[in-house]
Amino acid sequence: MADSLARKIEFNPNNQEEPQKRKRQVLDHRHVAWNWLERTLLAVGTLITIGLMTMLVSSSISATSAQHELTSVQRAVAKKQSQVSDLHQELGELTSSARLNKIAKDKGLALIEKNIRTIH
Repeated sequence: MADSLARKIEFNPNNQEEPQKRKRQVLDHRHVAWNWLERTLLAVGTLITIGLMTMLVSSSISATSAQHELTSVQRAVAKKQSQVSDLHQELGELTSSARLNKIAKDKGLALIEKNIRTIH
């Protein structure tokens, strides 16, 4: 029986089936697949970019707030300086020798200029 089976097998080298043909991979230069490293770098870069944008907006808001506070403080300082200037002017008017002479005359006193000491 083995002989009869062997005779039925025909061997034709020209018609031989080749082992499984490899499929030729066609590369599309417009589309290249991303590997895990590129995806990771893209994700990390995106997170860093978003973080930096958030920090930039936050610092911009903080700077604007600080600028408004500085303007408010400058206004308060200018107001106080104006009040100090007004008080200095009033002090000058109240301590003027003409005014002191007038008050002394009204009270019947004599004012001696050399005995007056002015302290600022």
